Amino acid sequence: VLTTLWQTTSKEMKDQYEQFRKDVLDAVKDDDCLYIYPYHALHCTVASLCKFTCDVGQGLALTKDLKVRDAYVEAWQKVVDQVYKDIEKKPIQVTFKRPELPGTTAIMMIDNPGKEVFRIRELLKAACANNEILRNYEVKCDVPETTHFPNIVHSSFARFTRPPKDMEAFRKTFTDVASKWEPRQETITEFYLTTETVPYMHMDKKSNVKKTYSLSPTTKD
Repeated sequence: VLTTLWQTTSKEMKDQYEQFRKDVLDAVKDDDCLYIYPYHALHCTVASLCKFTCDVGQGLALTKDLKVRDAYVEAWQKVVDQVYKDIEKKPIQVTFKRPELPGTTAIMMIDNPGKEVFRIRELLKAACANNEILRNYEVKCDVPETTHFPNIVHSSFARFTRPPKDMEAFRKTFTDVASKWEPRQETITEFYLTTETVPYMHMDKKSNVKKTYSLSPTTKD
């Protein structure tokens, strides 16, 4: 999975999110049914190169031969390395908008006025359509069955562990707390090739990141 991580945002962002998380949990403590991700698990998916729900992903997850799994990740890394050469090396400006609870997953939309995330996705899509690249690196890419490109820029940060006792009342309480969120402008300076060892990317930068790609203007390909 190609991601950006919240761990690289400012201390102010971390503090604001953790206060919001506490406020929500305090407000719904009488109906404890929402799991809100800890800060270190937060990310924005640029692309799921091999979904854990597809046949290939399931096979890699179940295999006892770790060399097979590592080889597949390394193959995708070579594809991303090729794409990275064409990515403009400049930090990405984003704004983390007000948290929402539209369904069974709480999300935060991320405004990316420069459209850099979408341009990275387009470069990846072009690589996935290049049969020579896929042949050379022996990766499987069937969009959207195996590989998925989101059409929005967002972070999922909470999921229900069970249905609320009163969904309408729960949503109102959540919305009341979320209304206090002040949009935060942040700068993204790198993105990562990561492995999804736990469903829905509960990840830690130290253990899940396979390669870091810098967006610094001084970066050499």
